[in-house]
Amino acid sequence: MSQAKVDNQPQRWLRSKHVRELLGISDSTLMSLRVKGIIPAYRLGDSWFYKESEILDALEGGRNK
Repeated sequence: MSQAKVDNQPQRWLRSKHVRELLGISDSTLMSLRVKGIIPAYRLGDSWFYKESEILDALEGGRNK
């Protein structure tokens, strides 16, 4: 039987502004990455949120290409 990895670290959520600052991109570029599914995003009302771990994974994936 396989064991699922358990991560006891709390998940950090980032707003669009913080993701744009972290990546050094514009709002339209972030929207494009979100629409293309390159960066997973989660909507709550009128706001978009991003898991910090997924942003970091996307960054690492881009560096390894």
